[in-house]
Amino acid sequence: MLRKPIILCMALFPGIMMADDFYITSQASNQLSLFDSEAVEIKRSFEVASNPVMVVIDKSNHAIYVSHPEQGKISVVDLNTHELVSEIKTGGQPFSMVLDSQKPQMFVSDWSRNTLLVINTTSKQLVDLLAVGDSPAGVALDAHARKVFVANRESNSVMVLDADTPDLLATIETGERPYAVAFNPHKNHLYVTCVKDDSLTVIDTNNYQKIAELKPGKAPYGVAVSEDGKKFYVVNQNDNTLVEFDAESMKITNTIKTEKMPESVVLSADQQQAYVINWFSNSLSVIDLQQAKQVQSIPLKDGPRSIKAAQ
Repeated sequence: MLRKPIILCMALFPGIMMADDFYITSQASNQLSLFDSEAVEIKRSFEVASNPVMVVIDKSNHAIYVSHPEQGKISVVDLNTHELVSEIKTGGQPFSMVLDSQKPQMFVSDWSRNTLLVINTTSKQLVDLLAVGDSPAGVALDAHARKVFVANRESNSVMVLDADTPDLLATIETGERPYAVAFNPHKNHLYVTCVKDDSLTVIDTNNYQKIAELKPGKAPYGVAVSEDGKKFYVVNQNDNTLVEFDAESMKITNTIKTEKMPESVVLSADQQQAYVINWFSNSLSVIDLQQAKQVQSIPLKDGPRSIKAAQ
C-alpha cells in the first residue's frame, strides 16, 4: 500500500534466502545496511539515494539494485565496494524487482504506470514496458517454466506473463488488495498476500486456478517459502505476528510474536531462523523457528522496508 508522503509498501519479495549476509533498506533514513546473521549484528550502513524501498542482489554482476519509487529510478550499487555505479532512469514508480536466473534481465513493477518494466542487467537499460493491471506491487518468477507473476493491487488480480515474450498467459482473481507474492517451485504454488480482506490466495501455477483462500492474520504483507518447499511464512502487520504454514495441509503450525508492523521476512541459510523487518519498531526480529519465538531484536535505521540475502 502506498502511504504519502513516503511510499511504504512492503517489499518482500519472496524466495529462499541462502546466505549469511543480508541487505536491508531503510526508506526514511536513505540507508542500506549489511546484516551479518552469524555475528547477529549490522556490519555496516551507508547512504543511498532518497527513499530506497526494494533491494535485490545480482551476484553474477556484482551489483545491488535498489528501487526508488519517488525518484523514478533504480540505483546500481557495487556489491564489493558499496559505491554507486549508475542509475537506471525508469520514470514512473519502480517498486518490486526480481532477477531472471536464465537471462540477463530483471522484471520491475511500476506502480503508477500499471506496467512491468524489463531491465537489461548487462547494459543497465530499460528495454521494455509490458501492460499489467492497476497498481502492480509484488513480482515473482518461475525461471524454469518462464513465467512472471505480478500482483495487481487495485485490480484484485495476479497476471501471469511469459518471461521471454510480451504474451499474457493468464489473469487470476485474488482476495482484496494483493500485495506480495512468493513462488514455491516444489509444489508449483504461488502465495499471494491480500491486505484488505486479511487473506492469502494460493494459486496452482500449472493450471492458473485459485485452489485456496487462507486466513493468516490481519493485514498480511511479506511472504517467504522454505528451501524444501514444505513450509511458508507470512508476516501480519496489524497482528505483529509471523505465521508458519504447512505447505501440504495449508494449516497454520505456529504463530510467533514480532515487533511492531512487520513488513518482510526471509530465512537463514540453515532454515533455522527467520528475520523479520519491523517498520514501526525500526528493528529486525531474529526468530528461532524451532522454539517458535523471537530471541533477539536488532535496531535498524529509520523506516526499514525490505531485506534480501547477499547470494
